[in-house]
Amino acid sequence: MPATGESGSSAGPALDANGAVAGEPLRTTDRRAGVLNKPAAVDLAPSPNRLGTPTPRVAAIIVTWNRRDMVDHVLGAVSRQGFPLDALDVVVVDNGSTDGTVEYLAERWGPERVVANATDRADEPAFVVRSPGRHGRNAAGFRSLTVIGNAHNLGGCGGFNTGFAFVDAELRPDYAWLLDDDIDLPPDALSRLAGTAEANPEAGLVGSRTKHIDDRRLTIESTIYFNQSTGCMADHPTRGHPLYESHQRWAEQTGGPKGEIDLAGLREVDVVSACSMLARWSAVEQVGFWDRRFFIYCDDADWCLRFARAGWRVVLDLDAIVYHTPWHHKLTPERHYYAQRNAAWMLHKAAPARRLRRAMLARLFRILGEAWITAWRRSLFNAELIRRSALDVVRGRGGRLDPPGPAPVPLPDAFARAGVLRPGARVAILCRAPHFVPWAGELRATLRDAGHEIEWTEFVRNDVSEAARADDGTARVVYGGRLRSKLRRQLGTLLRPPHAVVVFDTFNDLPLFRGRWNIHINGKDRSMARVERDGLLAKARFAARWLAAAAHCLIWSLRVRPFRAEGRHG
Repeated sequence: MPATGESGSSAGPALDANGAVAGEPLRTTDRRAGVLNKPAAVDLAPSPNRLGTPTPRVAAIIVTWNRRDMVDHVLGAVSRQGFPLDALDVVVVDNGSTDGTVEYLAERWGPERVVANATDRADEPAFVVRSPGRHGRNAAGFRSLTVIGNAHNLGGCGGFNTGFAFVDAELRPDYAWLLDDDIDLPPDALSRLAGTAEANPEAGLVGSRTKHIDDRRLTIESTIYFNQSTGCMADHPTRGHPLYESHQRWAEQTGGPKGEIDLAGLREVDVVSACSMLARWSAVEQVGFWDRRFFIYCDDADWCLRFARAGWRVVLDLDAIVYHTPWHHKLTPERHYYAQRNAAWMLHKAAPARRLRRAMLARLFRILGEAWITAWRRSLFNAELIRRSALDVVRGRGGRLDPPGPAPVPLPDAFARAGVLRPGARVAILCRAPHFVPWAGELRATLRDAGHEIEWTEFVRNDVSEAARADDGTARVVYGGRLRSKLRRQLGTLLRPPHAVVVFDTFNDLPLFRGRWNIHINGKDRSMARVERDGLLAKARFAARWLAAAAHCLIWSLRVRPFRAEGRHG
């Protein structure tokens, strides 16, 4: 069954427009009461291939930071949309890039306006037209093109809030189309989103199905549902969710929400992604802009839940495709901090009042538990970021993380800082995943070619131990998944400990007790590394900070009250 976003076919299973069995009423949310409620009376209409008349006005908002070539590609994809370009205003918000993005876009696309925003608060913009642009229409043929240069990096959240403020002051369209700067779009993407929104006036947000940008047969994100008890999001709703039965039937007939499958039609969901999201502007005026605290991650999901609580539907158009990189490929310890902190704030807003304290207590101590385990798995700076995410929820500390942790340095400098670029130095490499083994070989070869003789030991989990073993004299210790095996296999390090331990992608499950330094290497750039001091004393200090955070979280959770937003940013 081809998806209509790719082939133009509208064939599909015998379901109604929202993916439920024909004739079954759709369950939705009473947004004003904030609780899951009765079946809705209005069904969703299918997405038309073409818009009727008159054509609605759309303002596209693209936020970018140091991705000049990527945002240029996105502008090209937007300019090739089948949607009438004379009804499309485009606003690019640059978050203080240092790669010349604003100047490049001004020269390349000829915007009508280049606007400076010198404030460091997205909720208090100070727009000044720096250049009126060239005479005549922009090179893309949009109704208008504006490039806003923020003086500071305000994050994705602050960048979109900047765009919302400009659209509200200058454009006031029928819809705002939110776009990431690292996507690609088929030519019918906007026409399908706008057609669905026009056919369904009760829909406040319409989202796109996400396919892998490097494997365009693969759906990586479609339906997303929120658990009001845990604050977690998933592809499938939990039992008891109003859409649970409908989703189960849909998934059985289509093969599920992900993979190399063909999907078509509409689904009502809890969350759609802002990598390509169409928002009804009259609903935005009612609901408000993004929560100013978030910086990045979960800001779009929180917005979706706020739309639902205000009485609007959140709809996924499976035929409206966007090509994107999976979010977990971009995950770093710093980004994980934002995801943990912001998801807890989402739960604070969404959890029913009668379960709020229990839900927040469980969420915060789940975060703290992860921090404790991470500290014993040779990643103290990551554990500290996770601990801080829980504490910052309690303290209400939003915005950008500062300081973010040890800065990456070139690989030789990292090993020199750990004092292991000397004969006889012992370095352990932790290989929890199969692809870590060739990375370990690459690391040894790099340092050996530079003339450094180091005594290496690979600690390899038994389910990856069949990976090719090095013939360069590297010792190998194979451990199992049980704690007893992990403890027994490291007995030799108690008497002869490594001087440093290498961890790839902060991904490790071996609590190696000895070793003074950790060297963290990110698989995306293995020429750089972060260095941190470890050991029992460092862990004892972390434990003291952990206990203090746990006390704060416990007291706050026992006293927490339902969230009350002030103004339109939250």
